[in-house]
Amino acid sequence: MPPRKTALKRKRDANEDANDAKFMDGILKQRTDAASKAAGHEWARQYYQGVPIGKLSGMGCGLHILGSPEVPFQSPFPCDGRFGISSGTGPKGSDGGSIRLIGPKNYWGDSEEGISDAILLVPFRHVEQVIVIPNPSRVAEEDWAYRVIVVPTAATGASSIVREYPQLVSFSWPDNVADKGLAGQVGAAADDKKDTYLSVLKRAFDAHLGTFHEKVIDVSDQTRSRLIGVPSNLSVDSPVQVRVQGHAFFLKTGILFTSESRLVYLPVESIQKAMIVQAHDAKSKNKNDIAGVDVICDVTEPYYEGMEGETAQKALISLGHLEVGILGHLKEYMKAHNIGVMMCQQHFYDYERNVPATGWMPIMG
Repeated sequence: MPPRKTALKRKRDANEDANDAKFMDGILKQRTDAASKAAGHEWARQYYQGVPIGKLSGMGCGLHILGSPEVPFQSPFPCDGRFGISSGTGPKGSDGGSIRLIGPKNYWGDSEEGISDAILLVPFRHVEQVIVIPNPSRVAEEDWAYRVIVVPTAATGASSIVREYPQLVSFSWPDNVADKGLAGQVGAAADDKKDTYLSVLKRAFDAHLGTFHEKVIDVSDQTRSRLIGVPSNLSVDSPVQVRVQGHAFFLKTGILFTSESRLVYLPVESIQKAMIVQAHDAKSKNKNDIAGVDVICDVTEPYYEGMEGETAQKALISLGHLEVGILGHLKEYMKAHNIGVMMCQQHFYDYERNVPATGWMPIMG
């Protein structure tokens, strides 16, 4: 197991959304007054998705299925933390199986016993997907081969942009043989001759996701796929303006975007329609050259259930500056998922700096 680290300090990309970075850094601050404690309670309860805790029977109770060592988290807190899986008290965890996230130390006050550390509970009934991807920051995090993404149902589609909570969960995970760093029933029973940290994690998550007819989506070995880990710029046209650099993953169930401060998951059913835009740069000597490809999705909140009088929102989400070589793969992806696509082109004075010369123009024929 890689040595434990102090709170992971990450260099923020110059193009990363400043509001996202400020928000994530602010999470680490100790709660010292009434206002900060109220905000802290709202953050800590985000995965209840508005359900009163009294109706989440057995959450956090039952058998200790899996416990992790300290690993780097990216969200919902940008520091080292741990997670655990509890079975709940009903059949197969149906009424209380949950994920316990243990984050910033001394969050609620100073304590040597850890009783004041931040703890967030994620009920499995509120989990849409668990996804394992190759670590996009492997160079910076050489000991951590994978990223594990937990997608709350209420953070899918446009919800992950237009709603403050809940946030997607993201943490790094090693490519190690199973050892004593793993706790709980599944962790302690691991066979160090054939089990790895990844196989144990998937076994524990699958046991609970199976109750809801889901299983871990693992694309960690698909590093040669042209649609896995594609460098991309995310931008959003909605009441919330976002522009950030990261990586896009075109999965069987939807599109995942990851960066150090922003995570977005678009289930196929959230994408009403899309445009694939071929970008031409005026600085190119050959006017027929395509400088890059943008995918622009008209996205809804597929599972949003608001208070009376509230309505679901939409967002126009762009994954830009994709490499030209994946254009054919993108067309096939959209066709395979029955997503209506309009092929367009756009000319730029400077594509790298996003200075357009024209609007979108449909490609005829």
